[in-house]
Amino acid sequence: MKYILLNVFLIILYTYYIQKMKHGFHILQLESYRNERYKGWINKNKNQILKTRELLLFLPIILIIVNEIVALVMAIIIGILLYISRQIYKEKKPLVVTKRIKRMFITATLIFVILSILVNIFVGVTIINNIVTKCGLLLVLLSINLTTIFTIYVVMIVNKINLPIENGINKKFYNSAKEKLNQMPNLQVIGITGSYGKTSTKYILKTILEQKYNVLMTPESFNTTMGVVRTINEKLNSMHQIFVCEMGAKNIGDIKEICDLVNPKYGVLTAIGPQHLETFKTIENVRKTKMELVDAINNKAFVNYEDTNIKETKIEKQNVKYGMSEECDVYAYNMKITEDGAVFDVHTTDEEITEIKTKLLGEHNIVNIVAAISVAKELGLSKEQIKTGIRFLKPIPHRLELKRNPNGLTIIDDAYNSNIQGAQKALETLKLFNEKNRILVTPGIVDLGEYAEEYNTKLGEKAAECSDFVILVGEKQAKPIYTGLKNKNYPENKIFIAKDLQEAIKKWGEFPIKETVILLENDLPDNYL
Repeated sequence: MKYILLNVFLIILYTYYIQKMKHGFHILQLESYRNERYKGWINKNKNQILKTRELLLFLPIILIIVNEIVALVMAIIIGILLYISRQIYKEKKPLVVTKRIKRMFITATLIFVILSILVNIFVGVTIINNIVTKCGLLLVLLSINLTTIFTIYVVMIVNKINLPIENGINKKFYNSAKEKLNQMPNLQVIGITGSYGKTSTKYILKTILEQKYNVLMTPESFNTTMGVVRTINEKLNSMHQIFVCEMGAKNIGDIKEICDLVNPKYGVLTAIGPQHLETFKTIENVRKTKMELVDAINNKAFVNYEDTNIKETKIEKQNVKYGMSEECDVYAYNMKITEDGAVFDVHTTDEEITEIKTKLLGEHNIVNIVAAISVAKELGLSKEQIKTGIRFLKPIPHRLELKRNPNGLTIIDDAYNSNIQGAQKALETLKLFNEKNRILVTPGIVDLGEYAEEYNTKLGEKAAECSDFVILVGEKQAKPIYTGLKNKNYPENKIFIAKDLQEAIKKWGEFPIKETVILLENDLPDNYL
């Protein structure tokens, strides 16, 4: 009877444990499987670690000293109540069940199974009333309950246990990608990095270069070392002539690691700014990391000379400066920017390219196009090929993407933007829609470390100049933006703080649809909710 009751309890407890483990793995995945970043999330979300109701698991342990059967029945009831009342987390980006996650679930299960076997062994000892054996049983039960209660910490243990396995697997894939690149000596690799603008520039550059070359680019946000490795192993083939490789970073050395793999011939540096400061800590560390691309290239660097931090950085490698001023080697001029796109001319080192038309919104996208033109000229594309490529440009998903819904509502989707410079440019674009109700919907900018309050206050101040109504998403994140709005004497009745995006959508539904334009600026990932 004891065995049956005990194992029913363990099965119920396991289902509860594995649900908690799934949430922990989700956060770990969002934190790039790095325990130190995951621990930082724990420190900010201690309310998610210990639920008061879980303390009920200690009652059967106390009672087991008196009556084991009653204690186990109570344990089953408590286990059922915990499972029924468990917290269901709303996930905007669900856990991606990769092979790595599957291996972690196996390890987590093995930990629970080992403890469960130990409990069964102690129960099965014939001298169960012996005080030493009884203490052993209590100790193991205590361990399994603590493992369940503090599952959020067990996630780090599982990650640590699996790390040698993962490193071995990653090394195998890395070596395979390196060998593939070695077999393609004529492949020209163009690295792109920057605190912002790199993904948009990547899409633009690929579209233009395709007018002459067979081009592969890293898809979506595959901008980590293993993301690049996966792209090479799965997508690169002998027909490709150019590989446009986006390089992301959250720590010093991340860019160098990718460069050591792909050996870029050219590099595009779009910006050096306050991004990922929770890990970088300072702008100077961001600068050092972004410059790892420039240091690695064996030909030319193309640098955004409109960016103050780049302008102040000494660049010894041969470089082409691009931007919107005459001090640049390649620059845009005669710009006419509207809510439907832009028309502009570009000066290059050997000719003028006039009447360039694009449907991409915002001044910063003109700078991104100029970056791509700079590289295209270096690679021998004609003026006609460049203009044709620009005509084919489509809005990059969730990056200042204009969406005109059939019901008449206009949405500027900038949900993937997560930097203050890009957000300010997006607000300037919103300002162009001066014949509509201009509504900003934003949770603010995250991953800024100690600078979060300063930059989100600036965002609020800019929003006051460009918006007719502001919907802030998330009370915790809204405070500095609200402060910025009030600094500019923005009317209180023009501000609404929504607890989540669904409430924000409900609020903007109160406005006349055909007379409204919504700017969706940034989108909080689940580890910031």
